[in-house]
Amino acid sequence: MYAILNDLKRVPREFKNNVLWSVLVDLVKSSPLYSEHKSYVRDVVLVENPGISFGELSALLRIPIGEAMVILDELRMWREDVEEEVVKSFPEPKYKKAALGGTFNEVHYGHLILIYSALKLSERVLIGVTGDEFVKTLGKNHPIKPYIERVDKLASILSSRDWLKRCEIVSLNDPYGPTIDDPSIELLVVSPMTYTRAVEINEIRVRKGLKPLDVVVCPLVVAEDGKPISSTRIIFGEIDSSGKVVKKGES
Repeated sequence: MYAILNDLKRVPREFKNNVLWSVLVDLVKSSPLYSEHKSYVRDVVLVENPGISFGELSALLRIPIGEAMVILDELRMWREDVEEEVVKSFPEPKYKKAALGGTFNEVHYGHLILIYSALKLSERVLIGVTGDEFVKTLGKNHPIKPYIERVDKLASILSSRDWLKRCEIVSLNDPYGPTIDDPSIELLVVSPMTYTRAVEINEIRVRKGLKPLDVVVCPLVVAEDGKPISSTRIIFGEIDSSGKVVKKGES
């Protein structure tokens, strides 16, 4: 059994449905080093090796494989996990206004979980989309669609899920947008890859005399091959927007 878990990258559904999984989660989270280990995996390990297995993480951090399983289950989502999550009803929101941002060249499952997480926590969500001039400075290695085309597609997807009425889409002309000036924003929702930007935004807000934003880091969404879902991979024909691997010759 240990050898099987050692090679796995996601917790089997039948394992999570077992009452022992809840016991394991509670036990792991009671460890005084759990938060430290989780932060390190989020900020360093997953950035360098998003498809790391339970056994590899256990060996890397010298932690029990059970702790590795719980940490990765919290920080990483697979396409099936996203599909199950985004159809759930929203709870009563804790915040009035949240913000998030991106280029949204290809709206994919990583974007969906980012927006869903914000809507789950906040009454209103401000979505910053990089403007045409700003996006030219980002050094993207693939063509970027015009701003209006990206916004129209994003709005269409939000509308199809009945999310648009709680969202406001604005143009980003710099890395920060309104997050460094707007006192009404309370929450910033980011991916593990953009967490450092959240830290930078809060440093700027404090210097300006504004209250720092609460920050929620969404799980990293990976395709069925264990690599992150991204617009780049979609454009290059490696995966589709849900993270399904596109086979050679498949249109």
